[in-house]
Amino acid sequence: MRKQEQPSKRALATRAWRDKETEDQRAVRVLRYTLYNHRMTMEQYTALRLAQADRCGACKEPLRFGETRAVTVDHDPRCCTYETLSTGRTKGVPISCGKCVRALLCSPCNRAVGFFERYPQRVHMWIDYLRRVNK
Repeated sequence: MRKQEQPSKRALATRAWRDKETEDQRAVRVLRYTLYNHRMTMEQYTALRLAQADRCGACKEPLRFGETRAVTVDHDPRCCTYETLSTGRTKGVPISCGKCVRALLCSPCNRAVGFFERYPQRVHMWIDYLRRVNK
């Protein structure tokens, strides 16, 4: 049986602080994190929201800004490549340079765009598959 690692004191303190965090405080923290990760200013982010009328840049459905991980910033991954950890997240390093930001997307569209960009040769196979199974 594997020994379970105990969380560090810092992790426990962070967890305790986040448990006491209000929804407004959390929204501000997440927005700051998003702006930092994509090297955007608040003005750039607001302009993007206004240009898209608070709708997904791909499917045009209304974006749910109050929900956890419901809105993502889409950027061109070919522009700036940062070393990532095994979890796919960068540690203390922005995800994009800010110049390659394309749109705000809902979470499902962001995942789909990521798949389409990584596996462009499979897009037609996926469409054919869906046509076959949805007859």
